[in-house]
Amino acid sequence: MNEIVAIRIDSDLLMKVDKLGAEEVFDRSTMLRDLIRTGYREKIKMRAAQQYKEGKITFSEAAHRAGLTIWDMQHYLIDTGFRSEYSLDDLQKEMRLLKKK
Repeated sequence: MNEIVAIRIDSDLLMKVDKLGAEEVFDRSTMLRDLIRTGYREKIKMRAAQQYKEGKITFSEAAHRAGLTIWDMQHYLIDTGFRSEYSLDDLQKEMRLLKKK
């Protein structure tokens, strides 16, 4: 069910939205809905990535919360400048442990 929501938007921003809408051949309402949807998706990706970086959630949980596949989440983190603290030494240690088992 759609609901009507009233918000105040700075006139400069509204002019930019209207210009973008004209380029995309969208009316103002459609353009605003599209921008809100896009912003929402980006915001949940950012929040999930931040929670993962802080160690609050696992990588797979971050991908799930962001609505991404594991592969896409990995690319999102890389694209936003994330550097893992997991080193080659860590991998080698884990490989040795696996061989012992």
